[in-house]
Amino acid sequence: MMAIPFTVIGGFLGAGKTTLLNRLLRATTGRRFAVLVNDFGALDIDGALVQRHDGDTIALANGCLCCTIGDSLVTTLFALLDRPQGFDHFVVEASGVADPGKIADLGALEPRLSRDGVVVVVDAATVQERAADRRLADTVERQLAAADLLVLNKLDLVPDPAPLREWLAGRSAAPVLDARHADVPIHLLFGLDEIGEAGDGEAAHGFASWSYQFHSAVDREVVRRLLKRADILRAKGILRFADTPLRLTVLQQVGARIEFADGGPWDGRPSRLVLLGVKPMLSSLPGEATAWRPG
Repeated sequence: MMAIPFTVIGGFLGAGKTTLLNRLLRATTGRRFAVLVNDFGALDIDGALVQRHDGDTIALANGCLCCTIGDSLVTTLFALLDRPQGFDHFVVEASGVADPGKIADLGALEPRLSRDGVVVVVDAATVQERAADRRLADTVERQLAAADLLVLNKLDLVPDPAPLREWLAGRSAAPVLDARHADVPIHLLFGLDEIGEAGDGEAAHGFASWSYQFHSAVDREVVRRLLKRADILRAKGILRFADTPLRLTVLQQVGARIEFADGGPWDGRPSRLVLLGVKPMLSSLPGEATAWRPG
């Protein structure tokens, strides 16, 4: 049984986490999300989407479910995992003063979950002011350091974002997604539905997808170097590497975090890799499989 991806959305109070969650709940992704929040009050769920409201749980017509965190996040999470109806992805909205990295560690401790990433929403207009406040600095710095992806929100309120970007780079190695009103492509935050489903070409919001298929074994170091490029935000693949030609390797990248896991014995299938990133990468990525072969 495949582990279920587990994503944490963090960020300081007022950064735009709830706005981002509302975009997720309205999106037609074809995936069943279980979203855990501290309070329904701030969520503005489209009434046409609500199928059932049972106090602490809202079932949506698109198959997603929104649940308030009760006395314990772990207890609520386990209760959802034990439901007969399965979910494709779990998302937790961390409180504005929580350390999202520690919450994400649950994905490593529970075998039914797979830590998919920490997305931290940053209020472009106030983050530096918050970080300069000695009462808040530690919380803000820990949130930024824990991020696999940063959503730099409310950019319309900042006349010149260049100094802010430089400041963020000194506190987080995570790639930055620009946003206004938390409007970013959902698939960049929560992964690809199926390996290889994205086709070559452009996507909305200034981002692009690119897919590869290789019939020969792939050079692991070439792939590692590629994934370190700043314009690649997510990657997923099942690859046969030249240094382990009899085994498959499952690759997952979320922002700055890259993971390789054993995918079992090679069954003759070609290697497949899907990348998501910014549009300029389309003109600079290798277009031929020969660029990836060991040589």
